[in-house]
Amino acid sequence: MKKFFALFFILVCLIPVQSLAVAPNDPNFFEQWYLQKIGAENAWDITTGSDSVVVAVFDSGIDIEHPDLKNNIWINSGEIPGNGLDDDKNGYIDDVNGWDFVDDDGLVGPVVIGQATTDAISHGTLIAGLIGAVGDNMKGVVGVNWNVRIMPLRVLDATGAGDSFDVAFAVDYAVKNGADVINFSFSGNQSDMYLREALRRAYEAGVVIVSAIGNEAANVDNSAVYPACYSSLASDWVIGVASTNQIDGRSNFTNFGASCVDISAPGENIFGLSYYDPMAGFPTAYDGGWSGTSMSAPLVSGAVALLLSKYPNLTPEEIETILQLSADPIVGTADIVSSMGPGRLNISRALLVASGYVTANTPAVPEPIVLEPSAPIVQSVILDNFISGQSFDTVYFAQNNERYAVINALTYFTYENSFIFVNEVPDSSLGSYRLSGLVLPKPGVVLIKIKSDPRVYAIEANPSKPFSPYLRAIDSESIAKTMYGNNWADYVIDIEPTFFTKFTLGAPMLSPEVVDTSIMKTRQQLTALIAGQ
Repeated sequence: MKKFFALFFILVCLIPVQSLAVAPNDPNFFEQWYLQKIGAENAWDITTGSDSVVVAVFDSGIDIEHPDLKNNIWINSGEIPGNGLDDDKNGYIDDVNGWDFVDDDGLVGPVVIGQATTDAISHGTLIAGLIGAVGDNMKGVVGVNWNVRIMPLRVLDATGAGDSFDVAFAVDYAVKNGADVINFSFSGNQSDMYLREALRRAYEAGVVIVSAIGNEAANVDNSAVYPACYSSLASDWVIGVASTNQIDGRSNFTNFGASCVDISAPGENIFGLSYYDPMAGFPTAYDGGWSGTSMSAPLVSGAVALLLSKYPNLTPEEIETILQLSADPIVGTADIVSSMGPGRLNISRALLVASGYVTANTPAVPEPIVLEPSAPIVQSVILDNFISGQSFDTVYFAQNNERYAVINALTYFTYENSFIFVNEVPDSSLGSYRLSGLVLPKPGVVLIKIKSDPRVYAIEANPSKPFSPYLRAIDSESIAKTMYGNNWADYVIDIEPTFFTKFTLGAPMLSPEVVDTSIMKTRQQLTALIAGQ
């Protein structure tokens, strides 16, 4: 039985968050349950956003004069307002704040006359506010970003309908005018080659694209939706977002499926901005009761913008991976959990995970924990109850009512020599085990290093924390040769920076120590074991 290890399922609820959280003074903040759910307060301890990050909101128009939004609206510095000229020579006249691709002008607000629907009038403003309503201004609500630049691009008409050609042109506009993130809070079931190519160009230009997965309660594995499902064989261009409820279950309206859902986020009972124009009969600046994947997508777009405010050089691929590695688990049966991506958005944990991707030379290393001289040096721990589900490839170690995910195949083979030791259990049984942590490489069997870090570490068991072994840096190559032989480097395997934080850092090895090399496995031996299954 050959097993593969899906890493995006395994890093959940493991990285500690800061205990002191920033709470804004916006009076309706405590109606925004979804911000607490995704860890926004702890994230704001790290960053509240940046006006250098631009999020293009493709929607029905945005109320750019809304008192809780206008200070975060993008301004085209190359354009002189109202002079009827294309000052920046980008092909659009007076595109001071964006462009209306429906009516072909620079008026980016919603249409409030004729066939306009109430939902279409406020929809774009709501979406923009979820991403970037001004924070800590003693007004209304707060966005995921307190500071950001929202680029309004109107591609949906007064009834909420749109054309893929308009969207394709708008994508090119967003890229050429400096958008870092694109948010689509709409979906359709027809693919369009022009839009597909525009999204490919945007992705290759480094723009992160986020899209709602749709609200038909349908399995997109059977019937794809767009833009969420656009991708190539090599790259996933669009982060597809499904909706969760207040208890982290799957919303009953959300589309779902393994093929296009990349992450989930709250999408029910959302309170946020409304189109505000008392003179035109719209006296309410804020409103609640919104539900849909349209609301889930901007929470993810906002999270992406927050990541970029702290780590501006992250690539779209890295950001998707970070969001997935840091997600919280979905509540439900195994079939539901597997259809909602790796879990529900957790932006505070995503910011911590992201730090492992952006170190200039070596990853940040915590201060060493010096072992007491009397502490026994334990060379191994025994795990002998490995399980997997019928429908899942990830292998776990089961203990009591908990399961610990094995981080990859190399790690599994530091414990066993064959997958025959993995017991397959029904998916329903797998779901009864609480996901509690990770299984890291077996102490005493291999040495590890972190990518981009030249240091090599020995692994020793931690009696007080069996699932957080000690890492001990080997001080020099001469020490490594004395302990492990001239071919010591053959015992070294790479560990992602994300997993480095799961170990406990112990005292460095400043002189040779006695080790049992008979239990060790080389990288070549581990690779051969994997290939032979």
